[in-house]
Amino acid sequence: MRLVKAFAALLILATVSIYVGGCNSAEQTTAKLAYNQGDYKKAETEFDKETKNNPLNEEAWFYLAMSRAQLGNPEGVKTAMDQYRKLGKNTFSVELTEAWGTMYDRGYKQYEDGEKIAKTGKDDEAVKKFEQSLINFDIAYAIQPDSAFVKDNISALNGRMNTILVKPTIDRGVELEKNGDFGGAIAEYNKGLEKVTKGSGAYEVIIYNISLANLKWGEKMREANPDDATYKDKYNAALPYLEELTSSKDKDNKLNAYELLIQVYANLGMNDKAQDAIKMRDQLKSENK
Repeated sequence: MRLVKAFAALLILATVSIYVGGCNSAEQTTAKLAYNQGDYKKAETEFDKETKNNPLNEEAWFYLAMSRAQLGNPEGVKTAMDQYRKLGKNTFSVELTEAWGTMYDRGYKQYEDGEKIAKTGKDDEAVKKFEQSLINFDIAYAIQPDSAFVKDNISALNGRMNTILVKPTIDRGVELEKNGDFGGAIAEYNKGLEKVTKGSGAYEVIIYNISLANLKWGEKMREANPDDATYKDKYNAALPYLEELTSSKDKDNKLNAYELLIQVYANLGMNDKAQDAIKMRDQLKSENK
């Protein structure tokens, strides 16, 4: 997985200072002092009070968002930024661009650190770094929701974490398959489905494994008793997952799905669909040359 790197930020949020003027409310004055002292929890509390008392205070909404950014609260940042943008003044546009860069760079650095850790095999530690990275990417996206590549990075990072989280489950399933325990393998794969996001890369890996395990199980049943048609139950169990995979954005996943669907349709007597699957498989192969 490759994430897009942004330019280095000019502003480090932790060192931003705010001018404390004499015309502010008691809440805003207290909030500014707390922010300057790095007490972001207190700053958040006081800026929140100020926005409730004075919902047209653009500066309070901005610094409420920045306080929440420092506290690692993406949803809170989004809520404050939505209100800031509704006012339509955009007074802090420069500061927002710089804050976006800071949060994005933090997230990217944590992602790089996570990849380095993952190479050492310490998956749990890598996931912790990726989770920290994701928080900062989410904050960057809340600050500038029109930054499409940040959204793409969030999606890719979620997929990366899902893959790591389900790897032990997949490994156990593969081992059970090797020992002929297809039911146990499928049970393991189903546990993995509970940990991943539907449509993610990890999700597609798991449903492909479920499909393949069912087909192997069906073949084993047919070899043991050719006259017993219950093996088709396993083909029917694989069918919806394989048909779902034909809509994958990954061409290799689509090709693999059609390869297996040819076998499934043929064994279930769906000859027209089998022929269509052959055509789609051949088309995908020609496109991948």
